[in-house]
Amino acid sequence: MPQPADPRRQRQATPDSFSDSIVDMKARAGRFHEESKRLEAERVEQEQRQRDRQARHEAQARKIDDEMRAHLFMRVMQAQNPEPPAEVPPVSYSTERQDEQLEAEQRRGKEMLAKYAQKPR
Repeated sequence: MPQPADPRRQRQATPDSFSDSIVDMKARAGRFHEESKRLEAERVEQEQRQRDRQARHEAQARKIDDEMRAHLFMRVMQAQNPEPPAEVPPVSYSTERQDEQLEAEQRRGKEMLAKYAQKPR
């Protein structure tokens, strides 16, 4: 009576059939490869976001720098070409009452000088 064929030998006999560990290894390798691709794509995307963010920050810094340079340039131009000061009436440091009192004192002083000048020596 012929003996039943050993199933292990049958698997080895056909080149397309592989053991479970080889099949699992290939499946894991495929998953690892997909995960590696996904991680690489995420890394590339993150680097691109960082480059874009850096470019925006540099553009903003250039804009602020240009505004500051323009402002400083205008200040230098104004300093080199000063406008004549507008005539502003002097601010009085005394009140009207104080001015009247000063006039009275000055008038009295002039009278006294005039009287002294008339005195015989």
